[in-house]
Amino acid sequence: MDLLPARGTVVFDAVSMSDVVQWLDPADIRLIDISGATVTLGADQMAARGWIRRLAPAGWDSGVPLGSHGAARLSSRLALLAAILREPSLIWLTQVDPLFASENKVVQYRTALAAGIRIPATAVSSSSGDLAAKLGDSFVLKPLGPGHFQKPDGSSQVLYVKAVRAAELAGTDLLDAPFLAQQVVAADIHLRVVTVGRRAWTAELDAVGLPIDWREHKSAHHSFAATDRWPQVENAAARLAAALGVGYSSQDWLIDEDGPVFVDLNPGGQWLFLPKPIATSVARSLADWLAGR
Repeated sequence: MDLLPARGTVVFDAVSMSDVVQWLDPADIRLIDISGATVTLGADQMAARGWIRRLAPAGWDSGVPLGSHGAARLSSRLALLAAILREPSLIWLTQVDPLFASENKVVQYRTALAAGIRIPATAVSSSSGDLAAKLGDSFVLKPLGPGHFQKPDGSSQVLYVKAVRAAELAGTDLLDAPFLAQQVVAADIHLRVVTVGRRAWTAELDAVGLPIDWREHKSAHHSFAATDRWPQVENAAARLAAALGVGYSSQDWLIDEDGPVFVDLNPGGQWLFLPKPIATSVARSLADWLAGR
C-alpha cells in the first residue's frame, strides 16, 4: 500500500465492508478510502481502477451451517459486494467473470491447449482403471475445488499434490469430491512466473530432492532465484494470461527433459515470497497500473 496514495485508495472485502461502504444506490456508490475521506463512484464520476485480490479472507465463513441465518447474512454481504464489483465505472485489472473462470483448472488447461502450450496429460474420471490406462499406473491427484480446508479441531489442512497408484483408489467414488488426475512430470526445475499485463517475471527452484509439490518443503519457499533463462516461458505465460482475460497471474511451470510444461495459474496468487527484485517489481507494476501511470 506504500506505493499508492492514501487519498483515493480504497481497500475492502466482504468482512470489512461495514467500515468502508457508506452509500449505494443505482446511480452512485460512496466509499471511505484509507485516509478516511469519501470516494464517490458512478456514471457522473471519473472512472476508477481496481484489483480483485480476494472477496473475503480465508475461513471467514468457518462454522456457519448451510441454510442458517448466519449463511444468509454472509450471502447478503456477497450480494452487496457483487453489486459494487459490477459498477460500470470501475475498470478492473481482471474483470469479475474471467477471474472466476480462470480459477478452474480444466478451463486453464483447455485454454493452454488451444494456445499451443504444453500441458501434462490430464483427466477427470469415475474409473481409476481408465485413469491408469491414460496416465500410467502412477499419477497425481489435484483438487478441483479448494486446496485446503479446516478440520473439526479448527486446524488447517493443506492438500499437497502427491502421486497415487490406481490400486489405492479401488472402491473410491472419485466424483464425490472430484479431483483432477494428471500424468507425473519428472521435473528438473520448478518455475514461478508472475504476469502483470504483458510483463512477466520468473523465479526458478531446483527440483532435485524436493517432493512433487515443493510447498511441502519449508525451505523451498525461500529458495527461489530470479532468472532470465526462460523467455519462451514468460512469453507463453503472458499469452495464457491474456487468453484467460486475467491482468495478473501467478503461474507454476515445470522444466523436464522435454522442456517447459504449464501446470497451474492463480489469478490472485502469491508473489511476495519470491526474491526481492521480483517481488518489488511486481508490486510497482501493480501500483503503476492502479494509479494509471
